[in-house]
Amino acid sequence: MITSSSNKKIKDLQKLKENRNIKKYKRYLIEGKHLVEEALSTNLVEEVIVSEDFDDKNLLNDFSGEITIVSNNIMKLLIDTITTQGIVGVCRIEEKNFDISNYSKVLILDRIQDPGNLGTIIRTADAFDFDCVILGKGTTSLYGQKVIRSTQGSNFHIECFENINIEELISKMDDFNLYATSLKGEKYLEEIRNIEGNIAVVFGNEGSGVSESILDKVNNLLKISMPGRAESLNVSIAAGIVMHHIVNNLK
Repeated sequence: MITSSSNKKIKDLQKLKENRNIKKYKRYLIEGKHLVEEALSTNLVEEVIVSEDFDDKNLLNDFSGEITIVSNNIMKLLIDTITTQGIVGVCRIEEKNFDISNYSKVLILDRIQDPGNLGTIIRTADAFDFDCVILGKGTTSLYGQKVIRSTQGSNFHIECFENINIEELISKMDDFNLYATSLKGEKYLEEIRNIEGNIAVVFGNEGSGVSESILDKVNNLLKISMPGRAESLNVSIAAGIVMHHIVNNLK
């Protein structure tokens, strides 16, 4: 059992709490029983760290990788949450080839900054059976611990690609119906019915929305009807409303 914070393994693991080191080492941390269980259904988990009083050993019955036991105080150094469930996984970042023609229901994110928003949008896309999430350049990292926690494991169910040039991508999406929310939209979301073919929906930055250069390339600009007094919606809420409507109006 590791009890010292000066232990090399612990120091190396702590580095993976920073985005620049996640990118450098192509490894990231996940914490909590649910996320580790979801990750174990993939081949991405390289190591599991458990605290001295971790109480669910059956969770790891089928895991053949390295298991490291640490003291409770050391576990606190590896997590971002106040309380711990006593388990952390180390996952590798999977190298994947990106080909948009492999997907039919795509979410495209333009400069989303808040990790909680990003994770919630990915979770919602998973819930509504989208098969791909594109993180455009300028969007916060997929692998930060707050993002991963907010996905609740959906990042292991749906294909996600980072650091994509959205304008270049859209130029290759002639077979897609492209949608985005914008105050310039000529139609309200509720007016869109009987949607056919491949679809892609673009959501933009929390403060400025989808960039003008991208909106110019989208053929369906939509508005969400808001009868109340709020001027705008949180981007993750807006994404959920739009995705729910679109998937329930596919022909």
